[in-house]
Amino acid sequence: MAIFTKKVDWDQKLNVEAGGAAATPIVTTSPGSYGIAETIQLMRTLPVEQNGDLVVRVVRATLASLNVHVPEIIEDANRKQQVTQERIAAEHARITDLEKQLAVHRKEIATLEADLKETTLVKERLLLAERTAQAPRIPEAAVTTILGTAPSAAQSKS
Repeated sequence: MAIFTKKVDWDQKLNVEAGGAAATPIVTTSPGSYGIAETIQLMRTLPVEQNGDLVVRVVRATLASLNVHVPEIIEDANRKQQVTQERIAAEHARITDLEKQLAVHRKEIATLEADLKETTLVKERLLLAERTAQAPRIPEAAVTTILGTAPSAAQSKS
């Protein structure tokens, strides 16, 4: 059975399964040995949910008959867990950096939006002033107050 004959680097396999490029191989056990990657692959093909204890005992007995030592697989699993935890921490750090970059960009957008709002407001006021300056002036003599008198006459009565 080919699954018991060759140790494929689990980190490289994990990277490829996750859709990433194959990383530089990290040799966790000697070539030709059986490690956690093969054990995971094997366990995926077995009905562990139906009778897990029996399946694990059969796998352990089978591995022992092939001179594969379970403690070595467990040690390989420990190494894989450590590497995986370090990679998870690195990805979290990358996400934190990207979130900081997003915050900087959001702040820049807010600044630009405020500048645009102020520019638009000032432009509208200038356009209004320009329209008012270009509008025909009504002669003062033609303007009457509510009382029906010219403004200068109304002011002199006060």
